[in-house]
Amino acid sequence: MKQLKTAATVAAFLIVIGMLIHNLNGRYLEPTFLGFENPMDYADMAKIENALWSFSFLSSGISHMVVGFSFMILGLFLSEYFKKALPIGAKLTFIAAMLAGLGFLLTGISDIPGTLYGQLLREQNPDFNTDILLMTTIFRGVVNVLAIVGLGWFAGQVAWCGRRSGTFSTGFAVFGYINVLPGIASLIFPPAGFAYIQLLPLWMLWLGLRLRQLPDSS
Repeated sequence: MKQLKTAATVAAFLIVIGMLIHNLNGRYLEPTFLGFENPMDYADMAKIENALWSFSFLSSGISHMVVGFSFMILGLFLSEYFKKALPIGAKLTFIAAMLAGLGFLLTGISDIPGTLYGQLLREQNPDFNTDILLMTTIFRGVVNVLAIVGLGWFAGQVAWCGRRSGTFSTGFAVFGYINVLPGIASLIFPPAGFAYIQLLPLWMLWLGLRLRQLPDSS
């Protein structure tokens, strides 16, 4: 359990780093150098094609894959930690973490190997260049919504389990519930779900610091 706690703590901090990279890309690099000045610019396939293999898109893809695996490790530890006091809540926490992790992992796969695969298809089928870009963009958008919904559910589960078990403070739980909102919003209007990028780093940093303070066994 001690080794798993250490792995989960590292995973939480890796997620923080990944989210900081997303904030850097979304708030500065992509608007400044790639022309994505508002969310609707990501529907412009000419801009998308120009941005492929850029530092911003490449670093985002790597970050998504790291974050995906990290959520799975985090969920595994927290489900083990909560299972004695809250067996059902612990299982739901694990499922939520797996969904979030899968969503981020698939987003990263779409960003890098998926982009390469799409490039090969576009080179062999130039008449369908825009169509292929649209297909890959839709796939990426859908799995990213899965990630955001899973993340929101995970944050809510951790908040609920943390308060019921007396593990986390009320303030931490409230902040966790706030992180649920982007997941709900993404099901109604997907671009609104990207508010998670600003909320998640601080909450995840807080979680990582709290994990370090937990006893090695529940």
